[in-house]
Amino acid sequence: MDLQTYTDLPLDERAAFELACARRGFAPMHFDVSSTEDIIDGHSERLVTIRRGCWTQSYRADRPGQWIHQFEADLVCRLFK
Repeated sequence: MDLQTYTDLPLDERAAFELACARRGFAPMHFDVSSTEDIIDGHSERLVTIRRGCWTQSYRADRPGQWIHQFEADLVCRLFK
């Protein structure tokens, strides 16, 4: 398992995350973002975890941009209040 921080994310994902935050009135610094990557049977599985206060949500990063769309949907639903 390889633990990565926000700054370790690919540049395009960071830019998309920052844009999603801005559209919903947040800044990236409002969140603690980490990512783990496991190699299982030669297949890479990535999980991105977002924390804010007592709220935590994890997203699978199987497809490019997938977790960012799910994160923004959670912002719309006010999951991270």
